[in-house]
Amino acid sequence: MLKYYAMKKRDKIIDFIVKPPMWVCIVLWAVGAVTLCGSITLYFLGLGLKLWALPVHLCALLFFVLSVYAVLTVIGLPRRAKQSVRVQKFFKHYDVRAFVYAAGSILFNICYVVFGIIIANLEQSIWLGVLVGYHVFLIIPRATVFYMTKRGSGSKEEQNVRAYAYCGFALMLLALALIPVIRMVLDDKNTYNYFVSGIVYVTAIATYTFAKLGIAIHNLRKVRKSDNMSLKAIKNVSFADALISIFALQAMMIKVLPSDGSSIAIMNPVLGGLVSLGIFALGLYMLVSGRKKLKALPPDDEQADEQCEAVTEGE
Repeated sequence: MLKYYAMKKRDKIIDFIVKPPMWVCIVLWAVGAVTLCGSITLYFLGLGLKLWALPVHLCALLFFVLSVYAVLTVIGLPRRAKQSVRVQKFFKHYDVRAFVYAAGSILFNICYVVFGIIIANLEQSIWLGVLVGYHVFLIIPRATVFYMTKRGSGSKEEQNVRAYAYCGFALMLLALALIPVIRMVLDDKNTYNYFVSGIVYVTAIATYTFAKLGIAIHNLRKVRKSDNMSLKAIKNVSFADALISIFALQAMMIKVLPSDGSSIAIMNPVLGGLVSLGIFALGLYMLVSGRKKLKALPPDDEQADEQCEAVTEGE
């Protein structure tokens, strides 16, 4: 009975999100217009970069997105999307959601690489160039999993195991690509330009980083007993990405926040080295265990038929 009421309540919430009442849409449009006008006005008055103006900009961005979504609900786009088979598959299957999020991460990294190449050339910044190279190597593990599961040969299980093994090799390359980033941090060549104060920026990045790490650890525990090796590979890449974010956060905090003492200076090489070694060890484990699983897999039907034919001809 409780499960029935919980499902009914969930359906009501989904119906409200898909098709909210018109008065809710009007409120969102009104608040969105007011906050957006306020944000633009602050910039015209020369106050847009003040610390107290940040909440106004954030509210303007939030309600602008909600206002656009309200327009889509009036058109009926979310309701039509809800009836789509692919959308239903997204909400019902965890592995589908995982691969969609991974595809989004690949798209984000590609955009960062394109944007970073342009800015690095304009600013003649070696630091930005190194970050671009790191993001290229961050694309490779996820792209490897997608390629091997879609275009690989053999059975589905064999494709997943091979994707797991090759993803491990790509993680080893990522660990090596992280070394120039660590070296530039040690040489104090990591430069940052902040839109707001350094403390606000570090606080926002810290919140994002720890949330990212928590989600990555939760997903690792969730897929631990899964038989889908490609899904495990995707989550291992997310965990490695979260570890690198922890190092980047520490390097940023040491550079921006006031500190003194030699004990602080040694934290970057220690954590950077541990992160790089940890990712390399994870990739090596995936490569070795994946190769073992590949050898232990039974041959697929075509290979079995060929072996039978060879034995028959030999007799």
